[in-house]
Amino acid sequence: MVPNCPKCGSPTAGHPKQEWNFSWYHVSRFECACGDKFNFYLGGKNGGFTIPRPTRQKTFCVHCRIQNPMEAVYCKNCGIRLQEARNA
Repeated sequence: MVPNCPKCGSPTAGHPKQEWNFSWYHVSRFECACGDKFNFYLGGKNGGFTIPRPTRQKTFCVHCRIQNPMEAVYCKNCGIRLQEARNA
């Protein structure tokens, strides 16, 4: 079974970079041509599956209304500390 990349949807080419057993699953670590790395779990009742990564959430600066990544500490536009801006 050849898994598809959860990020771009293309089938993976080549062998897994790493393999191990976890509980009743055989886990294979793949690296896609798009640069994404993901684990493919084979076994159990569901057959094979990947666990998708969460989408990166965005947050808006209340001072200048510019969208910033959720993990940002400072606004990429005005430079204000986002936690301070959120509390303002």
